Amino acid sequence: MNKTSVILPVTLICLALAGYFLYKAPQSSSLSLEVNAGKKKKKSKEVKAMFHDQRVRYEYEMIRDGATGKIPKGIHDRELQQAYRIPLRERGGNLFLSPFGDNSYTAAGPNNIGGRTRAVVFDKRFGTGSNRVIIAGAVSGGIFRSADGGSTWTLVTPLNNIHNVTALAQDPRPGKENIWYAGGGEPYGNSASAIGAFYLGYGLLKSVDNGLTWSRVSSTFNGDLERFDDAYDIVHEIVVNPTNGHVYIAAHRRLIRSTDEGASFSTVFIGSQPSAADNGQMDIVCTNTGRLYLSVNGGLPDQDRRGVWTSSTGNSGSWTRFAGGQTIGTDSITGWRGNSYGAGGAISDVSKRIILALAPSNNNILYAFYENGLLGEGSSAKPEADLFKFDFGANTVANLSANMPDFNLQQDGIDPISVQEGYNMLVAVKPDNPNVVFVGGTNLYRSTNGFTSTTATSWIGGYQYWGTGASSASIVIYPENHPDIHNLVFDPTNANRALCATDGGLHLTDNIMATNSTTEPVAWNTINNYQTTQYYHANIQHNSTQFHFIGGMQDNSCFIRVNDDNKQIRLSFGDGGATAIAKLNSGSDFTFYVTSQLGTLVRSVPNDAIEITPNGLTDNEAGGFGDFVTYFGIDNDNPTDLYYVNFNRVFRTTNAQTATSSSGWTELTGIASQVNPSNPSGDDISIRTIELSRGPYISTHAMYFGTTKGNVFRLNDPRNAAATATPVDITPPQIKTWIADQNTFLNVADIAVNPNNDEEIMVVYSNYTVTTSGGEQTAFNIWWTNNAKSATPTWKLIEGNLTLPSIRSCAIVARKDAAGKAYSDYYVGTSVGLYSSFGVKDTLDANKPINWKREGGATLNYAVVNSLAYRPQDNTLLLGTHGNGMYYTQIPTANFLPNANTGVDDPVRNDKNFIQYSWPGITTNSLQFRIGNMFEVRKLVIMVHNLNGQLVYRNETGYQNGTIDVSRLAKGAYVLSISSGDYKQQFVRKFVKQ
Repeated sequence: MNKTSVILPVTLICLALAGYFLYKAPQSSSLSLEVNAGKKKKKSKEVKAMFHDQRVRYEYEMIRDGATGKIPKGIHDRELQQAYRIPLRERGGNLFLSPFGDNSYTAAGPNNIGGRTRAVVFDKRFGTGSNRVIIAGAVSGGIFRSADGGSTWTLVTPLNNIHNVTALAQDPRPGKENIWYAGGGEPYGNSASAIGAFYLGYGLLKSVDNGLTWSRVSSTFNGDLERFDDAYDIVHEIVVNPTNGHVYIAAHRRLIRSTDEGASFSTVFIGSQPSAADNGQMDIVCTNTGRLYLSVNGGLPDQDRRGVWTSSTGNSGSWTRFAGGQTIGTDSITGWRGNSYGAGGAISDVSKRIILALAPSNNNILYAFYENGLLGEGSSAKPEADLFKFDFGANTVANLSANMPDFNLQQDGIDPISVQEGYNMLVAVKPDNPNVVFVGGTNLYRSTNGFTSTTATSWIGGYQYWGTGASSASIVIYPENHPDIHNLVFDPTNANRALCATDGGLHLTDNIMATNSTTEPVAWNTINNYQTTQYYHANIQHNSTQFHFIGGMQDNSCFIRVNDDNKQIRLSFGDGGATAIAKLNSGSDFTFYVTSQLGTLVRSVPNDAIEITPNGLTDNEAGGFGDFVTYFGIDNDNPTDLYYVNFNRVFRTTNAQTATSSSGWTELTGIASQVNPSNPSGDDISIRTIELSRGPYISTHAMYFGTTKGNVFRLNDPRNAAATATPVDITPPQIKTWIADQNTFLNVADIAVNPNNDEEIMVVYSNYTVTTSGGEQTAFNIWWTNNAKSATPTWKLIEGNLTLPSIRSCAIVARKDAAGKAYSDYYVGTSVGLYSSFGVKDTLDANKPINWKREGGATLNYAVVNSLAYRPQDNTLLLGTHGNGMYYTQIPTANFLPNANTGVDDPVRNDKNFIQYSWPGITTNSLQFRIGNMFEVRKLVIMVHNLNGQLVYRNETGYQNGTIDVSRLAKGAYVLSISSGDYKQQFVRKFVKQ
């Protein structure tokens, strides 16, 4: 399929003005160009569903058992328990004797945009005395608490719990307000599905000190975390009855109640198939007098349970339905489309989420907002949601559906109102006016007459409203807000002040009723310092010592961090993938590469942003040209060389700065033929990672890459290799055996190459386990070799004490000790934090177990570390976490010697046949040394380091006695090292300069 039919969920918009970095223009300024992506193809509802499936599939393939396809039972509890037992990396006393010191990790943002947030609550006492407490829950970032009205945030999720929050509730009773409840889990938009779940909840959390500390409620985590099999895996809403403190959990396909503040729970409303993961959303609200209203998904398999119900007691059997009857046109409200019916009124099971909102100033008024099953696309697009108003005081029902937002822009997924199959839905009522009603989908809308007409409706968030007749080139994000609206809450002391929760975090307005502008009536401010974004990939500028970082995030496109500014800059829309900074010299001299989901690759330079996705690609059923997270590999030290991945196919350009979609690309057909011989142009096997040799390009460089089948390959001289050149399969033999015997699929998550020696590589697999033919679950996920360029490398398993987590990323860090001896640190990012090890080869040679230690302490905790990017020039290591943004560290004693091929055995130390001795131990001017009898040594390399590892003297001589002038050195202790030219012998001794 030709590239010009690429599907873009929204038009990709990239940075395009020179001087932008220099002047730090606000994101709302006019900085975008339309990407020349060809004609857009309309997406059907079925294609949209496939699009969601692609994300699910991508994440599921990372962690499933490679043979059975199932998520291992209880794996998260087990991996956390192992993580708790692994010690933190701590500094040794003497760097020369113990180079394994601790690293300090610094948050790198973005602090001006958050990750997807469904739950946010003002403390009901907010504004009373000194109370400024707000509590928010990021879907995979944890519970955050602000004590100063949102200026600063503290992560308060307990260390021994998953960082997954979708629902929050405060006990509103006087004297009980310090009690809070939290739950997690998403059925849509994340990874929960029939084939497995990635971020499910695991029991309720409870706080009794106003959100300062939290603990799991022991009665609520009985199932298996990694699959949907428990009532608390997916919590849609929590409400506390203000009259008696009963806690109601609107879980997936059931309503659960506690009458004793969470000590025990019982089910009070349930369907016949509660363990199915689809079509089970529920919502619950409670009046000030204790009456409850419950909504049940209109696609629930139990037709007699669909609709909206009420109960004055909440007891099982006490519920009465008043909307959404079982038989259309017979026992249903006139015009109700919240139940799922097929042609001719036949029952179907298409999801129809229903959400509720009470008017705070008049609890007799209830609004019900639901998916109506219509298609908001094309020239005949219709609003995808309906709204009903129930006034129980007046005993009236009003169908307001004809007045749902439609601004006649006919932009697919944007206008008319789109709820993306229930993924983003909101209905809220202004606390002091029951006729000011807000509905949300992709965008946020306000009606000042309760949607009784279309004339009082304003577009106030999500994408920017740009006026009738605008083209897709005008699609930009509403200033300081974000598309995909999930929640809206109001300041208890000021009904005009509100917080909006979106896929981009939290946004505050001081006047939600503003009408000061025709197109942008409400002014928002994005809540800063709420670091909750979800990275797929992160990268760093390699030809600089500046802290320029770039990354692609779930839901939040690609952002760039310039220097030390954690207020990062947006570069695209959609879901981000692989990224790279090829050049960033000044505000008017830069080249970036960014990707979005399912295959789009864009190059951005001053005054231009152009899609350069190659033509002639394989596409999939969702109309994309790659996995959900688009991948490419760039040669970090030779950034004109770029390798684009199209499932199992690879396209090479050696002129990335000038390539276009139709020119500058060569398909390396030998790769696809080797990776997937039976289907070279297929999409059933994908390449998930590429790593290249470091340093100025030479013909001995190699490209290493790994696949979703579990294979690892090496392509020699990738820049110059013939298109038909066949890569060498260097898969670890045990992995290869599993693949052959079990028809195993394993996800090669990352490959690390020693920057000084491309013979040494580390390969990590992200699948939790592989079930062997004998039924045994095993996991061999971290592999190492130091002869990767041989025909059959010798692989060693280096899991050591880290056998249970999903390994997502890795890095080999080149260092040197105080004597100048080269060594390496090894890092792996996992589903439960970052870990490091030292001296892998020495440990293996000594037949000792590999010992991993946890990095980052309370800063990183047990965050999911999806991506590691390493710059060897100054040993900067960048982390992209899935839920807590970016962090980085600078590891001491960098030792970047590219193309040196330093992968030799460690030298023999202090053999008197090499160097007999040196003297004196305390000196003011010079040192002397006497050689031994190894006259085959041709050259001596003489170095002096201070105890911080800094080289202060270097000289080379022949193999002869010598004198070393140290008169210019400052007073202090030093280390003398004398090495043979081949580094096989080394003499080391400390001395003191007076």
